[in-house]
Amino acid sequence: MWKELLRIAPDLIPLIIQTVMDVESVLTGIKRGEVRKSRVMSIIGNILDTKDYFLGRTPDGQMQILNLVSMFVDTLVAAFNYTGVFKTSERLDFTPVPVKTEGNDEED
Repeated sequence: MWKELLRIAPDLIPLIIQTVMDVESVLTGIKRGEVRKSRVMSIIGNILDTKDYFLGRTPDGQMQILNLVSMFVDTLVAAFNYTGVFKTSERLDFTPVPVKTEGNDEED
């Protein structure tokens, strides 16, 4: 399964990124991410089904691949939200928190 995944990854990763971008631009009025993610997963699943059909393969490991694709989509969307590629009000706060050290009880 891993050999197959590594073999298709160079074609699959750009396809996933472009699909996420396209679905986001088409479904702009929908605020729920689950709906958009289900569209992305449906598209990628259909592409994998078609590829399996033409190559004469059985889709034994396709669920495992789709699970990895699902995790990649979550990571990709979180990165796009954080970097501002997707406009969202949800932001992660990575502001450094000052750490108090022992023996440093000086007051300002």
